[in-house]
Amino acid sequence: MTRSDEDLESLVEQRKFLLNSLRDLDAEFAVGDIDSDDYQALRSDYVARTAEIIKQIELPQSAGVAGEINKQASRLRRTCFTVLVVVVVAAGTGWLVARQSGQRLSGQSLSGGIEDSTASILSRARATNFIDPQAAIELYSQVLGLDPDNLEALTYRAWLLALIARSAGDEIKQLAFLSASSDLERAISLDASYPDAHCFLGIVRFRLAADAVGAREQLTICESQNPPAEVKSFVDSIVAEVDAVIAG
Repeated sequence: MTRSDEDLESLVEQRKFLLNSLRDLDAEFAVGDIDSDDYQALRSDYVARTAEIIKQIELPQSAGVAGEINKQASRLRRTCFTVLVVVVVAAGTGWLVARQSGQRLSGQSLSGGIEDSTASILSRARATNFIDPQAAIELYSQVLGLDPDNLEALTYRAWLLALIARSAGDEIKQLAFLSASSDLERAISLDASYPDAHCFLGIVRFRLAADAVGAREQLTICESQNPPAEVKSFVDSIVAEVDAVIAG
């Protein structure tokens, strides 16, 4: 076994341990065996460490790979990287990565100062949602760096993250589910009358966690709150599928 094989085996074992630890931590919190402050601190640490391990496993470590990388693989790596960045930020390891590292996102001056208002950034994110979801995620993250309680940014970053994660591996999907659920549940806690968050949490629970019962609960709330037409179209397309799974 080469050293690189040994390294990969070690990373895979670390990933398995951390993902199991996250599941155990969520279970302990659900039954009240751990308080909220300790839960959040441990969860942030586990998510950040898991994201770093998965990044090392799934992203190319050198340019010395034989052959030309095809476009599909390149898109998958970009998806993984986007998910990893968002879960690390959402886990509380720091605000927008671009602000900390000195990189500029669209809307920042060379000195790093934010030129656009939150409303302006949100407008650009909306226009980008389904044209370039990963660029929209960056914009929503920029908004959350300015306003951590922004309902729209919390909700739509989570939704787009879940959408792009569907094409990734199981570990990336699990991290995306943890991050997206956390953001959507936070949005609901801030304003339970905001239908979009209920709608998307229902879809995320079904698509990324195969939780049809939990999904139906949120979709029912969503439908009762008269969601926007474009959001309702997503809900309408999945409700029958969820109900069929529940019916068995």
